[in-house]
Amino acid sequence: MSTYLLKRDGGSYYFRRAIPTNLRPFIGGRREWVKSLGTKSRPEAKQRIPKLVIETDRELNRAAAMLNGRPSSDDGPFEQPSIFIYRAAEPSPDAHVGVPVRLLDTLEAYIQEQRIKPSTASEWRSIIKKLIAFVGHDDASRLNVEELDRWRDMLLTETTKRGTLRDPGTVKDKYLAAVRATLNWAVEKRLIPANVATKVAVRVPRKALLRTRDFNPDEVKAILSATLDGPWIGVPEIKALSRRWIPWICAYTGARVNEISQIRNDDIYKVGDVWVFRITPEAGTVKSNISRIIPIHNHLIEQGVIESLKARNGAIFYDPFRRRNKDSNIRYCKKVGENLRDWIRSDIGITDPYVQPNHGWRHTFKTLALEVGIPERVADFIQGHAPKTVGQSYGSVSLPVLVSAISKIPRYEVE
Repeated sequence: MSTYLLKRDGGSYYFRRAIPTNLRPFIGGRREWVKSLGTKSRPEAKQRIPKLVIETDRELNRAAAMLNGRPSSDDGPFEQPSIFIYRAAEPSPDAHVGVPVRLLDTLEAYIQEQRIKPSTASEWRSIIKKLIAFVGHDDASRLNVEELDRWRDMLLTETTKRGTLRDPGTVKDKYLAAVRATLNWAVEKRLIPANVATKVAVRVPRKALLRTRDFNPDEVKAILSATLDGPWIGVPEIKALSRRWIPWICAYTGARVNEISQIRNDDIYKVGDVWVFRITPEAGTVKSNISRIIPIHNHLIEQGVIESLKARNGAIFYDPFRRRNKDSNIRYCKKVGENLRDWIRSDIGITDPYVQPNHGWRHTFKTLALEVGIPERVADFIQGHAPKTVGQSYGSVSLPVLVSAISKIPRYEVE
């Protein structure tokens, strides 16, 4: 994208793109586009380029259609030359052939228009780059089913960093989903005629469920007891803090581990007489993209969670000064969860592959909520689950109801 940047005297940035010679007669005879980006900041200028790339790609597609003697679908019916009417029923070259539709530019424009969450955007960029490296080109209009079939097969047979084969569900729901979404957007913008990724299938075998996905009592005791074993020799203070508190907070809230790892000092406060945690997209990624508050369980307060966490300014469980850019805190928050996972697996010994070291708390909380009679809608709100019906999206769950629900969760007594 940076190849389209033009910096003029005065420091302002412009978008500059040459028009192929054979298409110039259909674009008013002009040789290039030069448009102001309205900024002197290079990073801001680069962010504004994808939209102009998409717009000029569309103009090039129209011109290519006219060059090939075929009307673009964007042309008005009364403005088309009569020659198009006579040729409409005849086979003609694809209107999109010859005009590259860059995958990365298309993805960036899609991300900006749809305001895709930074964590998802980062993951999708990585996936699209992986696809480009495999097929050897960055052109959505050239992608075909055979290329995507080979890419899918490579993903399924490639050994991951963990030394295992990639799960078919990951290939289907992450890799191919990113490509499908990007190409769907390109189709909607009439940059390409069809989404070839919709023809690529992945068979996901049903996994045998050999146990429940929540922790059993021994696993709960092992994890929570280990959190009290600190300080740990050679373990940085900030990592020790996450070991001490995040499992307990997840146990009493059912929150996602990364929602807790990104929590800040300002996200722990009082509403009246009630101490609460605030889970908010302002701190980082939240799956529902909706802020919520969760009352803090009395057992956590008795253990000193508020004094311990409020002693830190800003981010609590990671160092924001290590960030390379405004979105990289997401990577550090995720790393906190990964470190906890590895600690629980290797040091505490929760090695059963059918239970997840961090996510298991969400299942455990849901089981407890059912046992103590917390209404499903209230439990879903506490955990940040989306409403199951349109009716459940009406109204709100009040703080007194939340306090009552959290107070029903029994104390975890460990040695």
